[in-house]
Amino acid sequence: MSRHADEATVRRWFDAFNSRDLEGMLTCMHANVDFRPLRLQGIDSLYHCHVGVRIWFEDLTRMEHPHRIELSAVRTSGAERVVATGALADSDVAGPSSFWAMKHLENGVIISAHHHLSDRLHLR
Repeated sequence: MSRHADEATVRRWFDAFNSRDLEGMLTCMHANVDFRPLRLQGIDSLYHCHVGVRIWFEDLTRMEHPHRIELSAVRTSGAERVVATGALADSDVAGPSSFWAMKHLENGVIISAHHHLSDRLHLR
């Protein structure tokens, strides 16, 4: 896949997340994806495959975490890796609200994703 196609896939994933569209998120993810979402109260694990992502999404919904991710940049970083940066919006998370994610893609779908909170100094 092209660099731009991979970046577009990552943007689509975040758009689906912000809309709480689980099926839209899953279409961007490989069936055997490894997903480490933000460490929020009640959410602190590595989730495997679509089944694991569904469990995470159910937990996120049940715990009523209201946050959205406002992306400021999505850029390719090496072969089939995309870094997304931005901030949490509508969040009750204490501390820094800067956000970054590393997504590894293969054949145009996300095979692993790690999301992190960070202060802006770490994003330079």
